[in-house]
Amino acid sequence: MYKLSRTILVNEPSKITLSRHDVWAGLLMKANNALPYVPIMQKCEVIDRGEGWLTRDILLKDVPLREKVTFEPETRVIFDRIGGDELGRIENIIGEDEKGNLTLTFSFGLTKKGIPEGSEAEQKHFAQMEGAYFGAVASTLAAVRRTVEEDGRDKLPLTDPIDAAGDNAWMYEFFRSADSLDLERLAAHMTDDVRLTFANYPTVTGKPAFKGAIGEGVYSRIKAMSHSLTGAWSLHGGKVGIAESITIYTRLDGSLYPIKSCTVFRRHGDKIYDLRIHADTTLL
Repeated sequence: MYKLSRTILVNEPSKITLSRHDVWAGLLMKANNALPYVPIMQKCEVIDRGEGWLTRDILLKDVPLREKVTFEPETRVIFDRIGGDELGRIENIIGEDEKGNLTLTFSFGLTKKGIPEGSEAEQKHFAQMEGAYFGAVASTLAAVRRTVEEDGRDKLPLTDPIDAAGDNAWMYEFFRSADSLDLERLAAHMTDDVRLTFANYPTVTGKPAFKGAIGEGVYSRIKAMSHSLTGAWSLHGGKVGIAESITIYTRLDGSLYPIKSCTVFRRHGDKIYDLRIHADTTLL
């Protein structure tokens, strides 16, 4: 069996910061249709699916293969080769290094019918495919970044259809404004008498107080911010919104601080009059 494993850092200083959920969305896209990410793949057809898995038929360099793909949400995707001349397992694993930086590990252990295991011929056969496999990982991350940059995170798939309800586009627009670090743009979403409750801090009322709390309490302490929604529910005709997210703060020293947060909105028309942010920012 030919085995190989490599780990890469997901985020680089000059590129859009991706969260674990963003990377997971990319792996979901690749599992359902790998053709945009694997140039040597000629066919990718899902023939069956169930809770947490799917089975697909692929054609890889004219070799027909069948894979059962198993999902461990936001952690690992496992591709078990169950049919064809190349059998074994491929894994994509989302992890973290010793500094807490997000990583993506690609590993595989494969055999080829007709080629002795451990032979030079086996090594030669699979070595020439390493570039394609690792290129698929890089192109997946690039596709996710391109989608985020050009279309917005609302175009990334959520883990489960129940993670979204109603017309929630206004929440994604709110977070795009928040991530711009433009206080005036963010405040434009609010009523003049908006109430803000941030974590355990006292509730403040009115736009000036809102801008002071966000500007001094958050924006002044960071270089950048990125929200990746893991759930977004617009309820009661858009009068109430609930958003779960992974929020990645870039500290002033350039280090990243990811947290899980939940935001609850109440609106009059298209303006937010009550905003409740449940997040732990004590380590900013």
